[in-house]
Amino acid sequence: MPNRPSLIQTILGRLESALTSLPPRAGKQTHELISITLTTPELHMQRLPRLDGNWFYWGEPSRQRYLLGIGEALRLTATGEDRLSRLSDQFEQQRASWHHLDPDTCGFRAAAFTGFAFDPNDPMQQNWAGLPNAAIFFPELLLHQTPDNCALTFSFRHAAPRRARLRARHLLQELSDSLGRNPEPSRGPNRLARTAAIPSYDEWIVQVNEATQQIRQGGLDKVVPFRRISVRADHPLNPARLMASLDDLYPSSLLFSICLDNSTFAAATPERLITRSNQLIRCDAIGGTIRRATERNEDHELGRQLLNDPKSRHEHALVVKGILASLNAHCDKLAAPDSPALKRLRKLQHLWTGISGELRGETTLLRIASDLHPTAAVNGFPSASAGRWLSTYQNDNRGWYTGAAGWLDHQGDGELAVLLRCALLNGESAELFAGAGITSESCPIAEFQETELKFGTMLEALEYA
Repeated sequence: MPNRPSLIQTILGRLESALTSLPPRAGKQTHELISITLTTPELHMQRLPRLDGNWFYWGEPSRQRYLLGIGEALRLTATGEDRLSRLSDQFEQQRASWHHLDPDTCGFRAAAFTGFAFDPNDPMQQNWAGLPNAAIFFPELLLHQTPDNCALTFSFRHAAPRRARLRARHLLQELSDSLGRNPEPSRGPNRLARTAAIPSYDEWIVQVNEATQQIRQGGLDKVVPFRRISVRADHPLNPARLMASLDDLYPSSLLFSICLDNSTFAAATPERLITRSNQLIRCDAIGGTIRRATERNEDHELGRQLLNDPKSRHEHALVVKGILASLNAHCDKLAAPDSPALKRLRKLQHLWTGISGELRGETTLLRIASDLHPTAAVNGFPSASAGRWLSTYQNDNRGWYTGAAGWLDHQGDGELAVLLRCALLNGESAELFAGAGITSESCPIAEFQETELKFGTMLEALEYA
């Protein structure tokens, strides 16, 4: 990296110059947001750096695209059954008074991070305390990185050059120091010990048996209960190391992490809830899981078994059916292949169907997400019946696990990922979450083993955190 003090001074000078070109009335109202994006090829993020305070991280390793947000210029929150609609309204109101300057014409858009819990009424207590039920976070400093370019977006709720310069200097110094630190020396794998599991093995067997019986009686086709395990490591778990491990081990996954008030949540998920680019949207339908094998022929045979397994195909078809039904209210020209493909990860392979559509009329990403969530992949089918079953078995208090998170830009485009393969970190301890889709043909032991396979994603990465 070039001389850091000189680089900071150069960026601050360019920022101040951009501030002077704002319209005279910009930033005069307290609700207005000003964002200025400057290309900064001198800054380059190899991996998530170690940071203090609140931060937000989104990564697509396969495309080498990353977003890192530091600090909060503004936070919007909502809770309750209509939380995403109300959050959407707040965002649209904010977007109407969001001034964005791109003096270098680098093409990066100002963006905010967003995330929400599975249950709209989850009080977010105990280990989830510190994370809101649903929120949009506008970072004060946002680092955009692609294979071809790097840029910084500074966001303020005022247009006072001196105040902006002082705050920008502090944030730049924090980011520069973090990026400039030498990597910590390797200390070998972080040994993990399981300390709790809810439900227990016996409770899980009973629960799945009761679910399959109810499905056979009618009124419910699929339900997705989950398990939670607690682990303790030899050393404090480092979020930066964890995300670096996930980047290496699961490059085809979407990476998301957030740290608020020392509460850190991380996910490496294979599943997009929705991506919006102008009027085009894309969704992932994932349902049906089997392990990978190291030997090529065996791995191919396992994939063939999954593609031809009636139980998995039925489970997957319910996910596709539910997503298409939710999108019908918003889209024309919906398209989905008749048969699923395989989505292969490091240790798992899933049945996957890509769904695309063209939006009809005016709507927003969060309003579409409100209709999509929860999909049959994480809740069940029909949605209302599955929700009642989960509530009866107290299986809906999940925090952000099987909720969604991602980003929104000032033009209304964005991307949300379903929060799977998750961990909630607290010092040397972590809680991990994994679920399984239960249908009439489910075997409780096989579904237990599937959750163990899913735990393996985060357990492997935590060893290097």
